[in-house]
This record gives sequence, structure tokens and C-alpha cells, in this order.
Amino acid sequence: MDQGSQQRMNQYSAPDRKYFYLAASGMTTPLGISTAMTATAVKASICAYSLSDYYNRDFQPVKVAAIPSALFDGQDFDATDWTGSHSRRLAFITTLAVEQVFANASPTVPIPFILAMPEPGQQQESGLGNHLAQHFPDWINPALGRSIYSGRAAGIEALAFAFDYLYDQPCEFILIGGSDSYLDDLRLTALDQADRLATPESSNGFVPAEASAFLLLTRNPEHALVVNGHRIALHPPGIAEEPGHLSSDEPYRGDGLDQAFKKALAYAPAQPIPRIYSSMNGEHYWAKEYGVAYLRNRQHFSESVDIKHPADAYGDIGSATAPVLIALAAQQLLAAAKDHAYLVYSSSDGPKRGAIILEKIAAE
Repeated sequence: MDQGSQQRMNQYSAPDRKYFYLAASGMTTPLGISTAMTATAVKASICAYSLSDYYNRDFQPVKVAAIPSALFDGQDFDATDWTGSHSRRLAFITTLAVEQVFANASPTVPIPFILAMPEPGQQQESGLGNHLAQHFPDWINPALGRSIYSGRAAGIEALAFAFDYLYDQPCEFILIGGSDSYLDDLRLTALDQADRLATPESSNGFVPAEASAFLLLTRNPEHALVVNGHRIALHPPGIAEEPGHLSSDEPYRGDGLDQAFKKALAYAPAQPIPRIYSSMNGEHYWAKEYGVAYLRNRQHFSESVDIKHPADAYGDIGSATAPVLIALAAQQLLAAAKDHAYLVYSSSDGPKRGAIILEKIAAE
């Protein structure tokens, strides 16, 4: 064993081992109506981008990634109308994603749930907790729910809350997920005023999109999803704050994501990590941030580490980002015979940064 590997062994032997295992996942994205469909489309480099009928203030059509309108056929709203259907749109795609979860693993009693929500000021409360309780009364109790309002990082922050406050509770399962859509006139107008929307002529903008994704987690390995003789274990995540975030006047140094990486990597296995799943959405800021965090922690990664940023395929999906990335990473990790662990991270517009290690563990 070389000196670097020995140092990693010594570093990673200290923390206590606590895992949540992945029991099931479900999602609805512009690329598909399940985890498997979305993962296959991302792997095949299929892109859901299209030019919309929404024009920015320079009269340029804005690129978006929308869930196909045909999926909403039969609903009591017009999916092409982005002025008044936002909450019903989110409720519908949430139902589709959660149905997939409970089709694969059904709790016997109502379970705790944590919703990843947009940052304050980006979207009004959508009532998703009550909606879930109405549609899944056997499994969802609103009294057992909590919402985390921190945008893209909210899903990982929700996992941190679960490790800190729910891990020792007598519950077999915990549901974590989020639904979000930028396809709303008010949100698009605010992004346009901030010059953040991608158009055919822009070089520094993101593609607004929409998605819903949920993860069913358990402490009991007997309830975990098993594929090819392995389970996916989620380690305690790293949560940190970036002083120089997009809305701050503080200088940007990349310290927030660096610290999130370091906290998450404290639980990583000894071998170098071969792949990273990232929330980068095409804006230059996020690439710079990743570069800082990676360079300060590169000893923990393979020399040829593979960086995946699926927003290139399905757009920026806001507070659904972390659950989607975790589900996609788990799907790939279970299929990759030689890979043992991945790092997933997600960064919000505001200060929150989150990172987590997914490890593949042999089922006994």
C-alpha cells in the first residue's frame, strides 16, 4: 500500500459508520417518467432543451427543458400556460414520482418525510405536504413532515437533518424529495432581469426546467434495494455555507463547497473516488466553484475522475436537483462493476452547499 492510500485508510477509520440505505426512488423529468428512463437518456446524451415561446427582454427566445405536455393530458389545467398552473403542475409530477417509490417499497405505517423546497422568495408554498397526505394517506402523515427551503442543496440538507434527528427514531423508512419548476412567468421574469436565462446568443445562462424526485431511505439493510448483489449506502453528508454566494457582496473564494467536500469525504472509503455528480447548470460561477473544491480535495479522487453534470441534458431543476442526482448516481453505481463510491454535490444560489458519498456495499 502506498503512503497516500495508508493516509486515507487512517483518516477514514475514525468516523462512526452510520448509513441510510436506498430502498427505492422515483422521478419525473423532461427526459422520462422514471429513474431508469431518465438515467438511460442521460447516459445516451439525449438533450431535452428546446426554444420556448417565452422571450427575454432582448426579444430572444429562451431555452427551456419542459416535461412533455402530453403527460398532463386529462388534467384540469393547461400545461402550456405558465401563468397560473404552477402549483397544480408540481402536485401532478409529485404524485407520479411518489407513486413509483411506493410501487417498489410499501411501508406498513405512515412515515416521516422531508421536502426539498426552493429558496425563500423564489416560489410560494405549494402545499406539497398536504397534497402527499391526501394522495397517500396510508403512508404520509403531514404531522411527520418537514420542509427545507434552500433550493438546489435542499435535498442534501434534508439528508443531514435525517441523520441528525431521525436516525435513532423507531421508523423503518424516511421519504426525502422535492419538486420544482422554473416554468412560471414570475420566476422567468426575475431570472431574465438578472441576465441568467440561456438564449441562442447567451454564453453564460442556464436552461430553466422542471422535475420531481423522491428517495425512500431505510436504516435496515434488509429493506434496501439490491441490484447485482449490492446495496447503496448513503453516508452522512457535508453541509457548509459560501460567504461569496450569488446574492452576496462578500468576495467569492469557493470555501463553502470546499468545506462541504471535506465533511462528506471524511466518510469516504479508502480507494480514490472515480466519479462526481454535480449540480453545475452552465453558468460560469458554478464551474469555478467546482474547480476550487476539486483542487483542494483532489487527493481523494481518481486521476481521471469523471465529472457528470446532467443539467446539460435536462436543465436546471431547482430544488429537485439533489434527489435526482443521488438517484442517478445510485443507478449508475449499481451497474458499474468496478466502481465502489461516488460523490454527489449540489449548490444553491444562496449560501448552502451540500455533498454526500454514495457507497456500494455487497449484500450479505
